[in-house]
Amino acid sequence: MPVMRGICSNMPAKRGIYSDMSAMRGLYSDMSAMRGIYSDMPAMRGQMTRFGMEAVFYLIPFVSSVFSMMTENDMPEILCKCFSEKAGSITIIPADLILYTCVNKYLAETWLERYQPPGLIDPDTINWFKSLGRKVRGQEYNIRTKRQAVRRVRREIRTLTDAQRRRFIRAVQQLKERRIGSTNRYDALASAHDGRALGSAHSGPNFPSWHREYLKLFEAALQEIDDRVTLPYFDSRLDYNMYDPKESNFWGENFMGDHRGVVSNGPFRYWRQRNGAYLERNGGDSGSLISPRGIRNVLSRRRNIDILSPWAARGRYGLENYHNAVHIWVGGSMLGVNTAPSDPVFFLHHCFIDYVWEHFRQRQTVDPETDYPFDRRAPPSHAPNRIMDNLETGKRNIEGYSNDYTNQYYRYARSPRTCRQCRNRYRYLRCGDWIRGLCSATNRPTVRAFGGKPRAPGTPGAPGGAGGLPGFAGGAEGIPGEQEQSENKDLGITRKFSSTITDNRKKPPRKRRSMGDWLVYETFLEENKVSKIGRTKRSMNSGRYNQKKRTSHITNMDSSMQNSFLLDGKPDIKRWVFIPVKIVHRRPSGLLFGTKVIKNKRIVDGVDVYSYNKYMNYTDEEQQAAYSHSFTSGSGADKVYVQVDGMSYNGKYIDYTIVDSRLPVTESVAFVAVKNPKLNSSISYISAYDSHGRICRPYCHSYGSNSNQYEKCSGVVNLTEEKPKLYGEDVGEVTQLLYKSGKGEGFSRSDENIFLSFYCDFHEIPWGKC
Repeated sequence: MPVMRGICSNMPAKRGIYSDMSAMRGLYSDMSAMRGIYSDMPAMRGQMTRFGMEAVFYLIPFVSSVFSMMTENDMPEILCKCFSEKAGSITIIPADLILYTCVNKYLAETWLERYQPPGLIDPDTINWFKSLGRKVRGQEYNIRTKRQAVRRVRREIRTLTDAQRRRFIRAVQQLKERRIGSTNRYDALASAHDGRALGSAHSGPNFPSWHREYLKLFEAALQEIDDRVTLPYFDSRLDYNMYDPKESNFWGENFMGDHRGVVSNGPFRYWRQRNGAYLERNGGDSGSLISPRGIRNVLSRRRNIDILSPWAARGRYGLENYHNAVHIWVGGSMLGVNTAPSDPVFFLHHCFIDYVWEHFRQRQTVDPETDYPFDRRAPPSHAPNRIMDNLETGKRNIEGYSNDYTNQYYRYARSPRTCRQCRNRYRYLRCGDWIRGLCSATNRPTVRAFGGKPRAPGTPGAPGGAGGLPGFAGGAEGIPGEQEQSENKDLGITRKFSSTITDNRKKPPRKRRSMGDWLVYETFLEENKVSKIGRTKRSMNSGRYNQKKRTSHITNMDSSMQNSFLLDGKPDIKRWVFIPVKIVHRRPSGLLFGTKVIKNKRIVDGVDVYSYNKYMNYTDEEQQAAYSHSFTSGSGADKVYVQVDGMSYNGKYIDYTIVDSRLPVTESVAFVAVKNPKLNSSISYISAYDSHGRICRPYCHSYGSNSNQYEKCSGVVNLTEEKPKLYGEDVGEVTQLLYKSGKGEGFSRSDENIFLSFYCDFHEIPWGKC
């Protein structure tokens, strides 16, 4: 059967796993009798050749259903095209930013193919939206006719007085409490960022204009509750300029609450999204806050076509790139385009993006009201005269470029930048410690319990926890009060112990070379040297960097990953199943650990024990770009994240595995969740990236192979409930698929049950085949 054998040996579109191919191999290995019959029956052989394709066409589903319950699907054209267009940027911007952009572009353009929560269909909700639009237009009219004193002033949230901040937070809480139609007012506003707006408000010239109108409606809704409230903005540059942005006061109980897992303290603790899932964050796992240089890059351009997608999507001038990086950094609810407005941080972050865009507009050398770029590269939904989706104001996309917003309705107070502007002026700002001379946020307070031991917010004895300090009710029931501070008495010490012994474990293990806002790590060298691109590498002892404080212990190794288990509108772990994914991690270039090589009684410079071999020769290889505020632990421990995006369903899941960056190669297994195939179609796009934003390449188990051979693949997998069962209802069950042991015997891993693997070497273009 030459036709059947040829087709079965070359089936890239239907690559699967065979747990036991002995029967099939036996069938193929002994076909002499049948070949003899065919040799004597030329007519029949001709018919079989003529109808061979049709015969195999009907046999393939049978083979797949019996032997293979996980197969590779082709990557969708929209996703493949987006990756291909941006592949040349992976040495400039972190590849997981490209992943975020392209996946969300695909989900936005194909949103009708998956479950979507109910939109603005309630008549009461629609009428309320229209009334907000009329309210805004009335305010603009009053300002034009001088019936109102001044425009509103939007300020950075850390520059507000405590009373102003409490008013704003209380107004947001009351939006959540007040009903409108079948929902509450906050969730009604959040729902406008879904459906058609997924595509028409992102990845194009309508991005800043649609969100400008959206922010104006949100602010009008707040002012219906308290007319003295004005929407503040979150200038994440102030947090970027900290050694550990996760410790910023912005994530304190008096501001937005914690940034790890389900939000369990602060004013929005245990909030529910409109789909019933808890509000969650995974701050600092990936992504980046906005750097001062990033803003300078944007403001150095003069035309919108230079800073907006799709024209600026590949460069470091793209405003939406920097916007996306913050969504990734906050993570959790903020990571999904449709769920992001469920977090109040969304509106403060977008207010800052509008702040940057307004400063850009003031510098333009052309009329900013008509500088609306649109050509065949832009999505049709971004056409200038198209009505803005979901906002019910009747405004066209290009009307978001009008000067009326800042001429008549609001203006921005400048955010403090230099130490002179913030020192001793604002309680929650100080002189920064990452880039000297610039402002940064202060650290969130640490509350000390009896006995002097610090306690994290939300724990018993700390604010927001059982038995916490008074003055903060949290949630929708109260507003944050002032942090109580205990006054320490002078202990009467007149002389302190001193020692020449210091703890050097916190010194950085590597040096960095700047690539704009993203940093590529190179071997740690004390002296200045000139790199291949002609730039002088700055010593870590230079004035810009404080070596004692720029430590490698500031990593994300002390945090786990929270998922909402939200699938097609229902948060329930029973709707998911777990699959194993193998990670093969190659040591990145530029790392140097403290295990020195001693040869002929001398220390060999520039290497450690684990890099001292020919395998680690990276001389001519160019590495993917990495985030600047990302570190590898001095122990070598690092994380590789595996992300699942539903293609036939509405759901996302992310988890990680630990790798050892000291070793030339590390192998590990992650367990991630996908849609339970018992519900219906379960097609997912699975990707992997490290904590520095670098993407890994997907490989699928070879079709018909009984060994551990893998081939490059798309990363799009289709899971069915046919046997052999290669998934588990929980992590324990899927673990049993991999690790087997007999009585008195050691464990052994069965890799034939792992369909998908990722190779992380960070040097080749990481996207799977299209």
